Amino acid sequence: MTEKAKSGPTKPIGGGPTIRKRKAHKKSRFGCRNCKLRRIKCNEARPNCEQCLRFEVLCNYGPSVPDLQPCSASSNVVQMESVLDKSPLLTAQPVLDMVSASLQEDSLGSGWKPGVMRFDNADLARLDKFQSRTVLTIGVKRVARLLQQEVIQLACTHRFLMHLVQVVTACHDRYLCGVATARPSRAETYHMSQALAAFQTILSRPIHHDDRDALMLASSLLGVASFFNLEASTIEEVWPLADSDMSWLNLSDGKRTVWKLAKPLRAESLWQEVGRIYDRDHTLATELSEHVPSIFAHLFSNDLSSQSAAANPCYKTSRALLPLLELECNDSTWLQFLEFLCHLDPPYKLLLQQRDPWALLILCYWYMKVCRGAWWVSSRCILQGQAICLYLERYHSTDAAIQAALKQPRLEFEAAQMDGWGGISFVVHRPQSATVLQWM
Repeated sequence: MTEKAKSGPTKPIGGGPTIRKRKAHKKSRFGCRNCKLRRIKCNEARPNCEQCLRFEVLCNYGPSVPDLQPCSASSNVVQMESVLDKSPLLTAQPVLDMVSASLQEDSLGSGWKPGVMRFDNADLARLDKFQSRTVLTIGVKRVARLLQQEVIQLACTHRFLMHLVQVVTACHDRYLCGVATARPSRAETYHMSQALAAFQTILSRPIHHDDRDALMLASSLLGVASFFNLEASTIEEVWPLADSDMSWLNLSDGKRTVWKLAKPLRAESLWQEVGRIYDRDHTLATELSEHVPSIFAHLFSNDLSSQSAAANPCYKTSRALLPLLELECNDSTWLQFLEFLCHLDPPYKLLLQQRDPWALLILCYWYMKVCRGAWWVSSRCILQGQAICLYLERYHSTDAAIQAALKQPRLEFEAAQMDGWGGISFVVHRPQSATVLQWM
């Protein structure tokens, strides 16, 4: 009998109907329901089999997804969140496809022409790092846990936020690698430029209801990246020893503007719950303790209506700093230390830009208190704090009060860096009267 006879149709004895033998194949025992309904073989890939991806429906191994449900941005995000929680890089391509599809549906209007935003494996890896690591290090723990539950969906439906997620994660990577003050990578620079362009486009038009929560989160991440970024290879390149971009001084002004536009305390806002957490933790003293000894005592008066208070540009900022000097910077007090930046009023900022010694010293002492805090403040606090100390040593060496006040912050900055804070791979040595920056 020939091979053809073996596999072809046969006619039973007695003239019965022709019986066609079915070709043997390996059965799919654990395929998705969609493939079973369509009577096709499922390759059993998770979270999306190949047949469902081609047919553009959501794969449904479990009971939570309806049969033959068409793909959409929101449904992609839901499935993607569960995948990222497990192990995104084990099923990278389906997740990349879902993220890219979601982002393509995010329209920024006719004034925005970003081209196609296509995710690659490096972007996906950073997204996973942000959700599992970086988001937990940005603010207080309870807020971080809340944001961890929401950030993926917001980022996957708002390009400007996704770009900022990439930027902040890349910044965190630099810190952990000990090169916090190195030049940003090409990917980090690209994502920052795209984020700023998209962010400005959003702010230039009426704010859509669905963009408000993402806008508030984006403004926070932009503040984190802006404060963290301090590019320098020697101490002499750090302000106030050198001219530098001081835009981080205006971060609170920008965030107040976004706050007014986004209305984060509205009933359905994610940030309403964040506000409740902050309210519970907010115990900032409104009155100065009596007879608190301080090197800044001459900068303020207990009489708020006094002429000296009205005329002193350091008055408001020094009063905000004084209660913090008695506190330890930790998760329960972090908000109080962060609020200090809101007290940098225009007269004080002007003095700071002019390198006024007492304005510099106020900032130096705040740096000293928070240099062992969040990673994104630690680098600037330690390095710029040391630069302030060196500047005041050089150019105000005859001021006994200033020189006496420098001892404590200088020792704290050196100790914090030696303990591994700051993400800085060089150490400041202090031979005799000069400070030299050497690579380890």
